[in-house]
Amino acid sequence: MLISILIFIITLLVLVVIHELGHFIMAKRFGIKVEEFGFGIPPKIFGKKIGETLYSLNALPLGGFVRLLGEDEIDKKLLNNPRSFASQNVWKRILVVVAGVVMNLILSWIIFYTVIFYQNFKIVYPTLEPAVFVGYLEKDFPAQKAGINIGDKVLEVDGREVKQFEDARNFIREKKGEAVTLTLSDIDGKNQRVLTMMPKKTEGGEALIGVGFSPLATKQYTRGVEKIFSGITYSYNLTRLTFVGLKRTISDLIFGNFKSASQSVAGPVGLANMSNNILSSGREAWPFYLWFVGVISLTLSIFNILPIPALDGGRLLFLVIEAVSKKKVREDIERLVHQIGFVLLLALALLVTYSDIRKMLP
Repeated sequence: MLISILIFIITLLVLVVIHELGHFIMAKRFGIKVEEFGFGIPPKIFGKKIGETLYSLNALPLGGFVRLLGEDEIDKKLLNNPRSFASQNVWKRILVVVAGVVMNLILSWIIFYTVIFYQNFKIVYPTLEPAVFVGYLEKDFPAQKAGINIGDKVLEVDGREVKQFEDARNFIREKKGEAVTLTLSDIDGKNQRVLTMMPKKTEGGEALIGVGFSPLATKQYTRGVEKIFSGITYSYNLTRLTFVGLKRTISDLIFGNFKSASQSVAGPVGLANMSNNILSSGREAWPFYLWFVGVISLTLSIFNILPIPALDGGRLLFLVIEAVSKKKVREDIERLVHQIGFVLLLALALLVTYSDIRKMLP
């Protein structure tokens, strides 16, 4: 477990450093002075200055940061310094702020495409509700010939609702070789269709339709265009699911359903536990762990762009206001908003961590 936790910490550090690298690269592109590039969160262990930038290694390996000249200070002298972040026009500042999000987004595209390609253009597709899906098709069996696809959602067998993983298999076995009618849909529960097929007798005497059922949905890309853009379209689908899940979590919190809300969120402790569960399966689990890293990278990009104070999205909101109104928000007001946001985020992180620990206890 210790090795798994170490791997997860390194993974999280790499993801955050890549995010900060986006800010770093764009700042350098516009000639903004980068005063410090920090690996980890202070207190500082040691640092080395290369050129004009201090590269520091810090004690808490769960983050990173880039400190730009004139980023937070209320100093009118910096407004006239061409190397200062504060002196740049609003559109350059917007590009610097969103660059970290873009880096995490691009990384998630690359990771997902790598996993999809490695798995012959198939990948696990998370769903918000438990369901039964077609995970495997036997060649030249009735299911394949009838037009069933990997990833199809099984809704009914002969009019009987499929609620649990075992239901679909048991309902088909009860037919004892007679024709079976399946009601199916796509992964999202849309485009329903009804297919009837006659099971095929095997040499062992079993009557099978040639389907392997799974509690996990599998997305398969078959056409050339689908394969080329699979990493991007998969990221889009996950983003859409993330916002649906976020809406549900907020609704649970508003209506006091705290238990349900806590089950749908996870912090560093919960993610570390998931990481350990995946890696404990051995080398075969590495593609799934890579997928897991892609999900974290995509999630970082999504939540960092939300208009939440103290995050990139909060800074972006003030910059957009400035771009539209042609007037900069007072620095002291913006700083106060970000400070309040930081305290609230810290409190939320503590609550999520407490929830993660409780879920791990027997």
